Amino acid sequence: MIPQETVQQILQAADVVDVVGDFVSLKKRGSNMIACCPFHNEKTPSFSVSPTKGIYKCFGCGKGGDSVRFIMDLEGLSYPEALKWLAKKYGIEIQEKEYTDEELLAQNERESLFIVTDFAQKYYADQLRTEEGQSIGQSYFKERGFNQSTIEKFGLGYSPDGWDAFTKHAIKSGFKLEILEKAGLSIIKEGKDPIDRFRGRVIFPINNVAGKPIAFGARILKKDTKAPKYLNSPETEIYHKSRIVYGIYTAKNGIRTEDNCYLVEGYTDVVSLNQAGIENVVASSGTSLTKEQIQLIRRFSTNITILYDGDAAGINASLRGTDLILEEGMNVRVVVFPDGEDPDSYVQKVGSEGFVNYIKENQKDFIRFKTEVSLQKVGNDPVARAGLISDLVETITKIPDAIKRAVFYKEVAHLLEIDESVLITEGNKLSRKRVKENTPKPYDRNLPEGIVLPPDDLFVDGGPAEEADVKPSGSLKEELFVKDLVCYGHEIIDKDPETNEEIRLADYLLNEIGETNFSDSLLNEIVVSYRASYDNGYYPETTFFTRHENQKIQDKVVNWLSPRYELSENWSKFEIHIPSYTSKLDDLSYKNILRIKKDRFQENYNSLSQELDTLESEEEINELLQKMMKVKKVIQRLSDQLGAVI
Repeated sequence: MIPQETVQQILQAADVVDVVGDFVSLKKRGSNMIACCPFHNEKTPSFSVSPTKGIYKCFGCGKGGDSVRFIMDLEGLSYPEALKWLAKKYGIEIQEKEYTDEELLAQNERESLFIVTDFAQKYYADQLRTEEGQSIGQSYFKERGFNQSTIEKFGLGYSPDGWDAFTKHAIKSGFKLEILEKAGLSIIKEGKDPIDRFRGRVIFPINNVAGKPIAFGARILKKDTKAPKYLNSPETEIYHKSRIVYGIYTAKNGIRTEDNCYLVEGYTDVVSLNQAGIENVVASSGTSLTKEQIQLIRRFSTNITILYDGDAAGINASLRGTDLILEEGMNVRVVVFPDGEDPDSYVQKVGSEGFVNYIKENQKDFIRFKTEVSLQKVGNDPVARAGLISDLVETITKIPDAIKRAVFYKEVAHLLEIDESVLITEGNKLSRKRVKENTPKPYDRNLPEGIVLPPDDLFVDGGPAEEADVKPSGSLKEELFVKDLVCYGHEIIDKDPETNEEIRLADYLLNEIGETNFSDSLLNEIVVSYRASYDNGYYPETTFFTRHENQKIQDKVVNWLSPRYELSENWSKFEIHIPSYTSKLDDLSYKNILRIKKDRFQENYNSLSQELDTLESEEEINELLQKMMKVKKVIQRLSDQLGAVI
């Protein structure tokens, strides 16, 4: 268990902009930062980070929270694991202890997989220092030109050429065979002893965006026609090969800085370029790019440069999958190296400066590249040429931006020596067909059970104060009360004329509301939690709730603190001044309290009215009517104060 003082140290150090900025490219907009959401696919940014409030909020998928919640949601970690991740980032020491069998069993499967994969990475790295590791593994890496610093940076390693060396070592260290199998590190066959998956191979750890090892790529060094050259970890709970690209952790800052991502094919290409100082590079690891991998890259840049080996077969195969990149709104350029060269060999041949210059001089936008390559392939065959035109038009229609589509129609028409209007007409046909196929049927407004359309946002600070004059429903009145308490309870609204002591909004609200009996149990829990701190002599800050261990409370408060829209600064330029919610806080909260009280008296009146129907005694009826008249007068008085008409 992490000591509470260490937890507070981590929370204070974990700046939300710094943490989120490790995973997406943030851009300033007003007082906040925005980006495309890392939790769902979107092309228009709806993900907002508030530096002053220390929270993030996506208005597309609804996710929100603080720095810890961001790491939990993105990496699938528990609260303690997310704290440890942040502690490592900020160099905060946590007293760790060795894992016992009982503690390992207590971990959930996902956490156990992270632990055992990290253990395996360290084991493979240590094996490079053994006699076998130095003679085989180290020799291979030196032959590739990798220095010791690069080997350590990428956590490269070696797996001994024995049947079960790692498996025995892991079991001896307290790991269960079941978790070794689930992590893809050991292979279990019925009636046989367990064996290591990777044997006699150099190891390339595959890290997630946070830098945690989640899988391995292993290259065989001896000649074996029956064994694959590269062997990768199988899919696990923490590793989905379609969602990760090799080298993203070491590349993300470089991609953001250069606003461009180099995409190569193999592990050694990434390592070699990185050693040469070219860090904005990732590898597809020999597989076709997937939508999820492209979206991962797009977190850091919308520009991607594909670096092809000088191999015609490989180029033609890669062309077929690149339409996906265009569909995601990425700007794609292509570079082909001379025959017999790949990024690894070429950078070692010409150096980093020569490599970068070659890219600048030889890069082409993808549409032009595809057109030129395809033209060479089809030659003068009219049928093949017609097929090429259709293929290119279909590729152009995948581009979301209309201006870019127009530019490419013009360029392709010039290269193919064909009328531009023919391409546009064909493209419009394809676009209309695609829209028709993807347009859902009109839905029934009778939504399925359990699906409720969300209400409009509650009133937000910075918006027109007139918004709060709209009379909310009973449940929203209660929510507005709790929102005011949590978000503005510390605000000074008056001074005691006798003692000159400051009166804060929380003093007024908690005194006026009396017993907490809201219809929403979550609102009750928030008020009870607030009152507990208040009774101990202090006004809890909003961060107490945005970091709350109850995720429902955290989500609720983050929503309150995350207005989707902000007033434009241009209003003040034209001397149009709109009062903010906080400037009229005392009056608006007072009116809301009156509405809540009026609702409660109205409920009481309705209850008495129902009771009246059950009475037969004239005396009891008269007595009850007297009560109802008193309640009715209170309701009338509250209505008068609100300016309402009954």
